[in-house]
Amino acid sequence: MKPKSICIGILLCAIIVFESCAQGDDVPVFKGPYLGQKPPGSTPEVFESKVVSTGLDELNSVFSPDGREFYFCVRNFSGAVSIFQMKMKGENWSQPKLLPFASRYGDIDVTMSPDGSKILFSSLRPIPGSEKPKEDYDFWMIERKGDTWGSPIYLGEDINSDSHDFYPMMADNETIYFSSQREGPETNNIYRSEFVEGRYLKAAKLSDAINTEHREFDPYVSPDESFLIFTSNRPEGFGSSDLYISFKDQEGKWMIAKNMGDKINTPGSEYCPMISPDGKYIFFTGARRNGRRIPDKPFTYEDFMNDHNRAKNGLSDIFWVDARIIEDL
Repeated sequence: MKPKSICIGILLCAIIVFESCAQGDDVPVFKGPYLGQKPPGSTPEVFESKVVSTGLDELNSVFSPDGREFYFCVRNFSGAVSIFQMKMKGENWSQPKLLPFASRYGDIDVTMSPDGSKILFSSLRPIPGSEKPKEDYDFWMIERKGDTWGSPIYLGEDINSDSHDFYPMMADNETIYFSSQREGPETNNIYRSEFVEGRYLKAAKLSDAINTEHREFDPYVSPDESFLIFTSNRPEGFGSSDLYISFKDQEGKWMIAKNMGDKINTPGSEYCPMISPDGKYIFFTGARRNGRRIPDKPFTYEDFMNDHNRAKNGLSDIFWVDARIIEDL
């Protein structure tokens, strides 16, 4: 089997296994807002540990404005990545389902417009006029068609580049903030592209109040563009990458970004920030591990499997925390 076929096969197997596990008899029925989870306080908590934050590598997540749709990304060791959706019908939530616009090339960094009418994501899928998959991630958008979604729309060459472009986040005026490696591999700076007369203009890099010689990526911008939360690996942080926040001053300029502190950031990685539509919670991705401990008795094979297939095993999980921490900052 050719390497490309192997990769596609692994992706399909991962999706089948994920959906099979998510539909097992031991999975509870989720009811009520936020999948029925108990709201967190000022200390970040794992968000749902049965089908969302598991032993797999879960990435970013987003709720629709009405709170009745939930989207999140899953990745495995082979690099296969897909976006899953859960929908609330009545008071009950469905189990995760692969989105109909999914591609075998992988889709990542799912976000939603503030009004819920559009989904944005990054993908390696072929751009219009080509049959070859991209070697770098580009931005795509899908518009809502009633209860379903339309076909993916390529956002064009002015906002996209020949390098990796990640985490597109739309403001109320349809301006998109994102991170890109267009200045070189591993550079990762944050850019902004305005929507004018039906197309996205050439992206502009944000000021040095946001971007530094270190990596800045995964920007969340508030719908009114009054504040920005993003990730950076600056050496003064608490770990490999931390969440930072910047507010606009009275002249509309970005203020020097500040670390969001040790209530959110840890020696591990924090990234992919997202504010819930009601403004109450900050969602983010964290790669955390429970501390090493000596078990009460030797681990059986089942113990090892259970310990591996759980949240906080060192792979990425989705966390949430009370958003009032922003007021303190």
